[in-house]
Amino acid sequence: MSGDSTDQPVDNARQDAGSPDTGQQLVIERARTLLPEDDRILAVYLIGSHATGEADEFSDVDVHCVVTDESAPWFEHHWTVPLATIADPTVFTDHLPGLIGGLGITPAWLHVDLFFHPQSTFDRLQYDGVQVLFDRGGTLFPDGDQPSEGGHPGTPYWPERAVNLFFYFLGNLVTVLGRDERIVAHQGLGVTRDQLIALMLAERGVRRTGGAKRLNAFLSPEQRRCLEALPPAGHDPAGLIAANQYLCREFIRRGTALAEVTGHPWPQSFVDATLARLREHFAVDFG
Repeated sequence: MSGDSTDQPVDNARQDAGSPDTGQQLVIERARTLLPEDDRILAVYLIGSHATGEADEFSDVDVHCVVTDESAPWFEHHWTVPLATIADPTVFTDHLPGLIGGLGITPAWLHVDLFFHPQSTFDRLQYDGVQVLFDRGGTLFPDGDQPSEGGHPGTPYWPERAVNLFFYFLGNLVTVLGRDERIVAHQGLGVTRDQLIALMLAERGVRRTGGAKRLNAFLSPEQRRCLEALPPAGHDPAGLIAANQYLCREFIRRGTALAEVTGHPWPQSFVDATLARLREHFAVDFG
């Protein structure tokens, strides 16, 4: 799209690639044609799987708008009005704190997000993949659509927070099982597993993914096999300990290798203290 675009919806050949769901298509077409009728809306665009060409019948529709600064307070209090324009009827709506807009669920359980951004604070480069539906004057997205780049492997990096969180939550296994808090221990297993996933993404140099409900495409086949081989834990202490042992050994093997590749020091003192605590209380070796 060039900078001399008129006030017309963008004709985009990538529209809804890969999506077989007509309900999704209808919402997107309404967003393309009906939202621009409000002169306060300066641009309409998609993010998420519909923007990156990965949409399927289960995908949400993530619609975002740029609005004039003066109109932002109105949209903050009346965001369900334009939502009803593109997703009518809805059986549930929910405002997301800290944002202008929220989500809606239709009777067919189509999840539609609609958010608004004041022009003065809008940053078009904050997204990993954008499909432009409308750009009033062609100035907000001068280059048109933005292809996704985040899911492609790149240079490995050091995920310091994930490393620290892994051993912190692993050490807390002593506390929760010491109190016989088996449900909490099972929840903690999910947290430590997620830090291993973060480490795997760092191994591949993947910094951004396609959302909370997509992961397969961003992991290697070997990484997926590793995660899928996690022993079932249930709520029995022995099973919880065995599952955490598995995660710990994988994390140390991968983490020490990644530390060497990236030139980052491995937090050996913290790791040793955590493993000693686990060994003392459970009489088994985690390392």
